Amino acid sequence: MLIPVYRKNLLVLLGFCLASLPTLGQIFRLDTALNVPKEAGLHTISGLDFIPEAGVWQLVGDRGEQWRTPSLTHYEQAMRGPNTGLQLEALRYDAASRTYFGTVEENDAGSSYAFFCHDSLPRADQPKSITVFNRITPLPFHNKGIEGLALGADSTVWLAPEAGWAPTDGNQPTVQFYRYNWSGTSLSNPKQFGYPRDQMPALASSERYGGISEILWSGRNTLLVLERFYDGSRDSSFAKLYEVTFVENTSLVAPAKKLVFDFNTMLKGSRIDNLEGMAWMPAQLDRQRLVIISDDNGGDCPREKGGKCQYTQLIFLSR
Repeated sequence: MLIPVYRKNLLVLLGFCLASLPTLGQIFRLDTALNVPKEAGLHTISGLDFIPEAGVWQLVGDRGEQWRTPSLTHYEQAMRGPNTGLQLEALRYDAASRTYFGTVEENDAGSSYAFFCHDSLPRADQPKSITVFNRITPLPFHNKGIEGLALGADSTVWLAPEAGWAPTDGNQPTVQFYRYNWSGTSLSNPKQFGYPRDQMPALASSERYGGISEILWSGRNTLLVLERFYDGSRDSSFAKLYEVTFVENTSLVAPAKKLVFDFNTMLKGSRIDNLEGMAWMPAQLDRQRLVIISDDNGGDCPREKGGKCQYTQLIFLSR
């Protein structure tokens, strides 16, 4: 019996979701999810982290925007800072050394790089303040550079590309993560670890493998990894959060991935958007809390083309 194309695609997507169900249950639970009103002016956010000595959240965008706010849910308190002139994709802050780490995409130049900068956010007109420690040139695909960045309590720094480090990596199932040792002033001893990406549904408009959107340190050699993919034919996003522990001295062995949250089945019917930023909330004694934020691409709302409006979305998880 012939099955219509749209039903085939639906069955593939259904199979993808069912195959994602973990055997040990979801580790994170959903606390709340909300869309930031467009009039709040918080658009194109791609990275965030908490600055403990100031008691504020630092948010950055991939069109040079930046904000500071004492509360993510009271977004009317957000204060906009000077434009950085950089397409920032990820942000981390090391309070001990007062150092900002970040990643930048230069789509016009076809490159992406990771940097650190002491005391303040970097600016495009102050290049001498930036220390670049890894770079992709050329990008594997347009708009796919270094997206994942994590700082460890064990003085490690981790990097993950969205789709690989070279054009030949784009269609490979495994991408390489980098781990560095951080002294407080410099990085050393880079080491690679292979990470197996999810294979995506075989739809004509989708990518073959998922992209690494963000990473967070959660223990020695252990990361939370946010994977996502976009199905253009349905204007729909799919995202999963994994926890993975890499084995020392066996960097070529693929680690086991443990699904800890499936955004498409655990958001209680809410549509997920372009999830990009992820950070730990300030620590509490009884639980860990996590926030994920989406990039709304400037609040794009192509109603005349039949597309869905994009919002800055905040998702709060805990365990």
